[in-house]
Amino acid sequence: MEFLRYKRAQGGYRLGVKVGGAAYDLADCYRAYRNAQGRRPPGVSAALAGASLRALLASPGARAFLDALRGNGVRDGVRPLDGAALVLGAPLHDPGRFIGIGLNYRSHAREMGQAISSEPPLFAKWANAIAGPYDDVTLPACSQAVDYEVELGVVIGRRAWQVAGRDALDYVFGYTVINDVSARDLQFRTGQWLAGKVSDGFAPMGPVVIEKEDVGPPRDWLLETWVNGDLRQQGRTSDMIHDVAALVSHLSHLVALEPGDVIATGTPPGVGMSRTPPCYLGVGDVVRMQIAGIGVIENRFVAPLSQ
Repeated sequence: MEFLRYKRAQGGYRLGVKVGGAAYDLADCYRAYRNAQGRRPPGVSAALAGASLRALLASPGARAFLDALRGNGVRDGVRPLDGAALVLGAPLHDPGRFIGIGLNYRSHAREMGQAISSEPPLFAKWANAIAGPYDDVTLPACSQAVDYEVELGVVIGRRAWQVAGRDALDYVFGYTVINDVSARDLQFRTGQWLAGKVSDGFAPMGPVVIEKEDVGPPRDWLLETWVNGDLRQQGRTSDMIHDVAALVSHLSHLVALEPGDVIATGTPPGVGMSRTPPCYLGVGDVVRMQIAGIGVIENRFVAPLSQ
């Protein structure tokens, strides 16, 4: 199943789900489930009212509802959504933690002249950075070196504390596409990267969160970036220094990961900073990113608000 967050021309965001190529409103599916079961699973209704996938994954009643949703009965009588009329937001907009991984592709580390690290470099992004898969992204007036980074996003499905690598994928709910937008001039002013990572809109995400069962383990997935139609990045997850299972296990020994936490797992080679001369984003540039089997996001970069 693929989970999305959407709105129509009028009204606020709602959660939806795609099954078998058709999209449904999750609240409609929940009503059908509730009527069939004759009970209200705890926490589900509040999560749907807030259009929060994080809250849904954390709710005590989510597992039974989602298990039923994978069958056919819950959707009987539920009208599919008109996809053409939907405006998609980021499928998960309110993670408790948004953890970034630096220099996690061997070929990217080489192009940056960096050594292969025995432990993954970590940084944070904040929820304000999250943008929809097709939203415009405003360039910050304080930076002249805004860069693109296609990344596989991992969404945690259940609490993970000190889990072994062999078990780590059991704690993953699904995957999404993330553009880890980075203001390089701000990022490297100090030894901490945070300043270059947290501007509003600096993490376009989507278009869906696809469950891990639908795509299998991320062993050799293709990631690509185009800027104004020009292919800039191309890499495969098999080039990761620390794979998804290793990252989840490592992080779970530092902090208890919770449902709805997001991990951006690093970017392949071809970022603007690595080009000669460096090629950063400007007003009007369109960045398109794709991870095979998950989806495509595309964002236009627009002038700073002060202009």
